[in-house]
Amino acid sequence: MTRGMNLFGSDPSEVERGLDEWVAGFERKAARYQELQHRVEEVRLSATSSNGVATVTVDANGNLVDIRFSDRIVQTTPDELRAQVLGALKRAKTQIAARVREVADDTLGPEARDSADRITGYYEQKFGAPDEPPPPPPRDDEDYGGSIYR
Repeated sequence: MTRGMNLFGSDPSEVERGLDEWVAGFERKAARYQELQHRVEEVRLSATSSNGVATVTVDANGNLVDIRFSDRIVQTTPDELRAQVLGALKRAKTQIAARVREVADDTLGPEARDSADRITGYYEQKFGAPDEPPPPPPRDDEDYGGSIYR
């Protein structure tokens, strides 16, 4: 007859110690995942529109949590403003997965790489990943048709 595998030894105190270590390991993992959840909830990412009229900030769920407008708003049509805000919002959201990856790697460590991959994959599927860096906003001297030194 085959006996079951003994993971902790045959001595009752050794079994108790093994179970305590096993439970403590689960508790440590649970604490790291709770910390990860809290850190992801604190994630904020911003992006500025290509013409510099709007800067948006999103949380890790992609919710808009702030929007700021520059003085250029007075020279922007409503349709252009809409396009600029939506473009900045998309760029901010595409940064989420990379930032969550940083937080997950930092919080969970290399031993939980598979978990970090799955978590990041969820955010990449939901928000995509950045294709390329957005163009920098125009310089202030371009507000009035460019520099006088051209």
